Amino acid sequence: MVANWESNVGYAWWLMENFWTTIAAHFEKQGVASHLIYPKITVLPVAIESSNIEVEECDFRDRSFNNIKKIRGLIKSKNIKYIYLSDSPSYSLFYLLLKLWGVKKIVVHDHTPGERTVPAPWLRLAKSLIQRIPVYTADHYIAVTDFVYRRFIDVSCIPAEKCSVAANGIRPLDLGSADLKYTYKMFSIPEDRKIIITTGRASFYKGIDFFIECANELVNHKKIAKLHFLYCGDGPDLNAFRSLSAKYKLESSFTFAGKRSDVTAILPSCHIGFHAAKGEVGYSLSILEYMSAGLATIVPDNPSTSGATVDGKTGMVYQPGNVSSACSAIEQCLDESLRKKLSANAIASVKQQYNIANTNSKLIASLERVFI
Repeated sequence: MVANWESNVGYAWWLMENFWTTIAAHFEKQGVASHLIYPKITVLPVAIESSNIEVEECDFRDRSFNNIKKIRGLIKSKNIKYIYLSDSPSYSLFYLLLKLWGVKKIVVHDHTPGERTVPAPWLRLAKSLIQRIPVYTADHYIAVTDFVYRRFIDVSCIPAEKCSVAANGIRPLDLGSADLKYTYKMFSIPEDRKIIITTGRASFYKGIDFFIECANELVNHKKIAKLHFLYCGDGPDLNAFRSLSAKYKLESSFTFAGKRSDVTAILPSCHIGFHAAKGEVGYSLSILEYMSAGLATIVPDNPSTSGATVDGKTGMVYQPGNVSSACSAIEQCLDESLRKKLSANAIASVKQQYNIANTNSKLIASLERVFI
């Protein structure tokens, strides 16, 4: 199992740790040892440290001659026969080397966000031919959503029989003990305000600037009182977003909460979950968390983001990049009866369709077909 980031960082890292520990625990019962390869080991996550996984340090992304020798030595010395990769190419000469060194099967689990351009006919033919050459390709491709599954087939031209879906899920939140005043107390927000939250990396790709534009429209132009906007996250563009908020004089209506370890406590005491990313894998874990917390969840209407949202039933959709459309959806969700309907449906949807237990079960089923 190959990590793409050092041992104490990475996006949605708990999800990857869940996959690795689930895989290791399952195959241990069949007498198979599991090795997790980090490009750099700093602090090991508790989940990994307390598992039966053997941890190694080697950067699979470094294709220098000396590092290739190191990878070969690792494969040989540990007798590695099966490799589970995340977000790796659909074909690569590196796969040929791995198989020459004794690796029997390679699986790629794709979490990469965004839409791709469907190739022109001549390029599609070329890709299809490459995908028919076993030594250059992985043996199986696991998609995290139906959207990624279609991307495998329509864009990467991978044969459908080599693809499967283990739809991303989360651990449904336990709302029974939720403190519905938590967010108000934590950030000193007046209790008569409706809280609209977004979470994620502070980057323009994640649309935090769009979230601020919507706050400006609703607070300063539409003069809708008793709203409060909350952003949880940090990243490279955070200062730009702070400046944009200051430009619109949103200080009393907008809170930058920074990176938080208590998001599951924050969400249930909010009212609306807003998502503005320009692309995802079909939906994001943040969207599922909003839904599981019972928030009225609002997402852009594009196939790489809205896959878990049924408009008007489990959430609301708006035209991507359209402030007026997004603000209209927010205004509709200020209605308590609509919020209650969306909340109940969203909670049920996560429990039934997007539960991490279902994800793990489908992942293991896919790996069983390939590795054993």
